[in-house]
Amino acid sequence: MIIWDDSLSTGVAIIDEQHKMLFQKFNEFSEAISGMTARETAGEILDFLQFYVTWHFGQEEKCMNEYQCPIAAANKRAHAEFTNTFSQFYTQWQEGTMTPTLVSRTYLELEKWLLNHVLRTDTQLRPCIKKAD
Repeated sequence: MIIWDDSLSTGVAIIDEQHKMLFQKFNEFSEAISGMTARETAGEILDFLQFYVTWHFGQEEKCMNEYQCPIAAANKRAHAEFTNTFSQFYTQWQEGTMTPTLVSRTYLELEKWLLNHVLRTDTQLRPCIKKAD
């Protein structure tokens, strides 16, 4: 489970709100797969995340470019890697080829990536915004 705190803030309110939504949906997905009994609910959350992650990454990359954040290119590459991993997971889920063990392991990898990425990469927006002010 990912819990939001101020250490995860980028300094851009709209990006922070989007991160909170991503965390909320990942937490909901975790609850849905805990017993693999709510496959339909989990599928709906994954459908949402498939769209939302792509949309959010675009918003964030635009923001990093606007504030001339030095990590913008690395951020974009990291987003592409996550999108690829998530898309593979999503496809396997849709095809029904995921085992409960693989679902849990993949979920934990995606959750860890998301938290670490926001904490180590996205928060590097803060100093860029302060320079622009």
